[in-house]
Amino acid sequence: MTAAYPAEKDHPAVPMGAVYASHPPLSRIAFPSGHEGWLVTRYDDVRTVLADPRFSRNLLYPGAPCLIEPGDFATGERSILNLDPPDHTRLRRLSAQAFTVRRIAALRPRIQEIADDLVDALIAHGPPADLVEEFAFPLPTAVMCELLGVPFAARERFRRWSRVIVTPMQHAPADVERARRDGAHDMAELVAAKRAAPAGDFLSALVHARDEDGDRLTEAELIDLATQLLLAGHETTVSLISTGIFLLCRHPEQLAALRTDPALTPGAVEEIMRYDSPAEVSLLRVALEDVELAGGVVRRGEAVLAHTGAANRDENVFPDAAAFDIRRKNAPQLGFGHGIHFCLGAALARLEGEIAVRTLVDRLPGLDLAVSPESVVWRPPLSVRGPEEVPVTWVA
Repeated sequence: MTAAYPAEKDHPAVPMGAVYASHPPLSRIAFPSGHEGWLVTRYDDVRTVLADPRFSRNLLYPGAPCLIEPGDFATGERSILNLDPPDHTRLRRLSAQAFTVRRIAALRPRIQEIADDLVDALIAHGPPADLVEEFAFPLPTAVMCELLGVPFAARERFRRWSRVIVTPMQHAPADVERARRDGAHDMAELVAAKRAAPAGDFLSALVHARDEDGDRLTEAELIDLATQLLLAGHETTVSLISTGIFLLCRHPEQLAALRTDPALTPGAVEEIMRYDSPAEVSLLRVALEDVELAGGVVRRGEAVLAHTGAANRDENVFPDAAAFDIRRKNAPQLGFGHGIHFCLGAALARLEGEIAVRTLVDRLPGLDLAVSPESVVWRPPLSVRGPEEVPVTWVA
């Protein structure tokens, strides 16, 4: 029996991982595009689909399955998200230079400075305030703009097209395509500006790599890689921060423990990613040959959707998985993915999440939702997961 994907749920605040955690390990589903494939829900199988080279992300051939029309979150044909090795390896090696351990560690003081400035503004404004608009969006956006060398003043322009790309089910296919073109156009203009006046930012380094050694990076790959980094580098972290504060306010005993013990902060970020990740499902893959999983065999040419949100609630790996517990130990969550497409910016997202949560908890006494949890509006399924707004209050 083939079920429609995504399944309906009782309330938008319910993570899809909670819905699919009880589903069979392998089940047949029909995507919104009309294509069919397999849904994989168990932790070990999801890791296999994400890491095994027998599953491909190259879905550009004629008749290839897709999750939605006109495609998924990849911004172009030469997107790093659409490539298998060796092209993926080449682009990943270049882009990884922006996210070295040393570079990320060096960003800590600046991220803290941005977070403090934003909280200063929140306090001056007074409660209530929308956490998304006043804090969760500008923090990672400012960080990514500085890292790439994108003018922060242009944030509202790229916010318009990035929001359409990451919420494709809310828009007509033509609008999604237009947003992708707008993103590529904006980034092409920035690339031209960096050629004319290079600086010490990562986008200038990518332009240099392209111009000095064209075998390493084509012009289309350069533009798409920069677009993808900018988009992924802020949209998902916005959701991580806003969802995290929503969850902590929903679990006041966890918030109280975090307020008392700063050492719990890294674990809190990991639990937020496990319990309700911004990326609750992987990008679609196709089997290059027959592969046996726990629930059965996926045949060559069949599409597979690995549900990381469901895997993060696998009781064999996460006992009492339905509970939100920031003290959880040995919890290797898959919210950042796994394998060669593991999130490039995971270390940066973790650092931003820890600084954001710690700063808000420390500086806003009595932090709580300013509205009923049921009234918070969430993005629809098949989007980057997260609330549209999180109205909060605190003791001024």
